[in-house]
Amino acid sequence: MDSLTKPFVHILLFGCPNCSKPIAVAHATPEQNLEEIDARSFDAHCGCGWWGQLIGAASRKHWVEPWSKNGSSPVP
Repeated sequence: MDSLTKPFVHILLFGCPNCSKPIAVAHATPEQNLEEIDARSFDAHCGCGWWGQLIGAASRKHWVEPWSKNGSSPVP
């Protein structure tokens, strides 16, 4: 991930449609906007063997973190 072009990581927390265990998905993007990510679908898999696509709007929790290559917050 290039910290200059993708300075944000969206973390989405879903419940597995098969067993209800938590599934976390991380997505790097240049966009901080939650609504854009909520409209996307993500490949996901669970330890129970389930795999498939989950839409961002169905996540139980969604947050955004600034990201840089060295682990510190990027300078605005």
